[in-house]
Amino acid sequence: MQRDEADAAVPATALPELTVPGPYTDVWHRVAEVAETLGDHAALVSTGRELTYAGLVQRVHALVAELRPALEEERADGASSSRPVGVLAEQSADSVAAFLAVMAAGHPAVLLDVALPEDRIGLIAERAGVRVVLADSARMATASRLSGVKAVRGLLPATDATAVPARTGLDDVASVIFTSGTTGAPKGVVYTHRTWLSEGVVLRDALRWTPGDRVPVVLPAAFAAGQAVVVAGLLAGVTLCLRDPRVTGMRDLAEWLPAARPTTLHCTPSLLRAVDEALPDDVVLETLRMVTTCGEKVYGEDVTAFRRHMPSTASFVNWSGSSETASLTFNELGPGSPVPDGVVPAGAGVPMRELVLLDPEGKRVPQGAVGRLHVDSAYLSAGYWGDVEATAEVFSALPDGRTRFRTGDNARVGDEGVLHLVGRADDAVKIRGYLVEPAEVEAALRSMPGVADAVVRGRVQDDRPVRLVAWVVPDTAQRVPSPAAVRGAVARLLPDYMVPQGVVLLSDLPRSERGKVDVRALPDPPARPQPTRPRSATERLLERVWASILHVEAVGRDESFTALGGDSLAVEEMLARLQEDPGVALTSGDLAEHPTLERFARLVATAAAGRTAERVPTLVRLRTNGRKPPVFCFAGAGGEAAYFEALAAALGPDQPVYAFQARGFDTRALPDWTVGGAARRAVRLVERLAPEGPVQLVGHSMGGLIALATAHRLSARGRDVALLTLLDTYLPGERTRRGMAPMGPTVAPLPRRELWRTRLRVLGAGLWSFSPEERKDVFHQLGARVARFHRPVPWAGHSLVFLSDENPDDPARWDQLLIGDHQLERMDCDHLGLLKVPWVTTVAERVVAAYPTEP
Repeated sequence: MQRDEADAAVPATALPELTVPGPYTDVWHRVAEVAETLGDHAALVSTGRELTYAGLVQRVHALVAELRPALEEERADGASSSRPVGVLAEQSADSVAAFLAVMAAGHPAVLLDVALPEDRIGLIAERAGVRVVLADSARMATASRLSGVKAVRGLLPATDATAVPARTGLDDVASVIFTSGTTGAPKGVVYTHRTWLSEGVVLRDALRWTPGDRVPVVLPAAFAAGQAVVVAGLLAGVTLCLRDPRVTGMRDLAEWLPAARPTTLHCTPSLLRAVDEALPDDVVLETLRMVTTCGEKVYGEDVTAFRRHMPSTASFVNWSGSSETASLTFNELGPGSPVPDGVVPAGAGVPMRELVLLDPEGKRVPQGAVGRLHVDSAYLSAGYWGDVEATAEVFSALPDGRTRFRTGDNARVGDEGVLHLVGRADDAVKIRGYLVEPAEVEAALRSMPGVADAVVRGRVQDDRPVRLVAWVVPDTAQRVPSPAAVRGAVARLLPDYMVPQGVVLLSDLPRSERGKVDVRALPDPPARPQPTRPRSATERLLERVWASILHVEAVGRDESFTALGGDSLAVEEMLARLQEDPGVALTSGDLAEHPTLERFARLVATAAAGRTAERVPTLVRLRTNGRKPPVFCFAGAGGEAAYFEALAAALGPDQPVYAFQARGFDTRALPDWTVGGAARRAVRLVERLAPEGPVQLVGHSMGGLIALATAHRLSARGRDVALLTLLDTYLPGERTRRGMAPMGPTVAPLPRRELWRTRLRVLGAGLWSFSPEERKDVFHQLGARVARFHRPVPWAGHSLVFLSDENPDDPARWDQLLIGDHQLERMDCDHLGLLKVPWVTTVAERVVAAYPTEP
């Protein structure tokens, strides 16, 4: 291990030892003592800013002087003298100095995480009772919009005035750290000065920190582990190097980290994996002597993978704890130590915290047995901010003056006192190192338009890290959201680690006889393979675009955009981005025929090179393999052939599926102005793709009229139309002459001027260029006019009809048109819902049941 010469010149013995209990009454008391010894030693380093310990003291004294008038004004309004003060700023030397100044002024500090959605930041500020916020220049406007905030100040002092910090007590609140809450809102964990001083001792000893250490702060300081590195590091006199990879990106972190000359590095396992992937294979962080991970399970393979970036003398440490308890255990794997298979054990307990395993009756379990983990200590957090009831549920006073905290973990103690965590005892889960209460995600989901009900749980697949899954019941009175839309809506309300990666749409949640959700009966989410990393530059570009639009952490080369929940709106957004970079114009049909990231990336690369792939514009080959008679689908007016992807998936891997859309929809061409014309065109393609044998036809909305006309023409040519399925087709007739569109729900009458504008646009359908939304509308209006003059002929073949809640057709009219064997079923969904999960799954089941014969 190598250290910077200036850092190595600071003798560890020069610093008075931090002891607990000891002479210190608060965090600033100790930091000021450190500064007396290490005045010119670097305390905080970030881009464009370095503060020595002496400079830190000067900065804090100046900020305290400026804060006091605002805080005294609050007290004049009747506010408590202990009202928290918020800090909303990117992770930097200035933001950490402001954080310390708030505590030094005698007020609890709340670090407001800049990576959170603004609504979430506002909710945290409101629950904390924040009235004063210190913000960097980029977030002044955001801070001023937060509910209840009366004063927003910068991070830097405006004058040379200084003030002596207030002297607070050990049991006064130092900071409040907000985490996910069981009640549907974030909960604030209260850290006293006593808690932080004890954590300073624990981390100093476990990590062997001295003033010669350079410690990157790459975990968010707004969360417990990141804040522990900040506070405990300053109590030990280290140099903190601050960076937020969520803001600057992993590529920046990979370039910055070697230059920061870190001696210890602290990450969550997921962040460590990202660092490992971002660092070039041959880069070794030569100054490192220790790497730790915390917050979630770390696997032996993670240790092995990252050791290539560590000197042979460095250790790897699994660091465990919780927001309520601070650090609990450390398990150090020394240089050359064998790496365990599977999960790395939590390790041995730390001083000042006793680990107690209890059975359901509250009795201690014998060594080796599994029990609920409790922690006894005089140095735990002080409970939950403003929530006495929630605090009393898990914190209890012991006769000896200590406090007992009941964790949510089951655990056992193995040989040599090593703790092994064996799973959660409640619904909370660790996602990328953060504790997530599913109830809060459920509350966010239920607040969204289009969601009637939801339940959220953590699920594990193949011993991989747990992922959050949401089972969602759509509100049938509104547009059915896609999984990607659900994730996007959650991302606007909650942090990214609380966004469910799996979304399962259900018509109803399974319930017990008492009406409670039967979690055990929830269907398994679709399994996701371990994502295979992109290989080419185009694949990497496409992966970034897909992941951001679909709100997933990563996309594998063999994964499909629509299988990951992308709907038509998401497809349009993705295609629009590709028109900007790399400047290619592709269609939803191109994506449907090349659905995986690998295949679509090849198509993008081909188009970027100026070459085009041959494709029939009116046809999309959704699945060409399979032994069953092919299914041919017909999109409604203004609809895309790609809409049938969910049906193709639900019909199974052995079912060939093709889909038609209007001529001129994707490329410039004269459209079909009659249903018969569209049917004749379809017949030619059907006979080219399936020259013999039976076929099945499916039509949605107006596409049902084209499917019916196609069935007649094929039958007249001697072909066997084994099954005709009509999805929410509106029968033309008198209702059409009164103005109701035959391809979907009622359309409001247009003003006269707009009506003529629409007619002109319809005349240009297939010939003029339109935006995606305009194109859909134009072809929708074109379809209305085409259907208005169409009169369907009765069909004597086998048929199924599905009608949505929006379809007012009298079943008797269908009995007049479908004179053969037919079934009619009403579905509790909207017009497009019949093409979406969960209702399309029912449609597919009925289709398979109606024509089950193998070829």
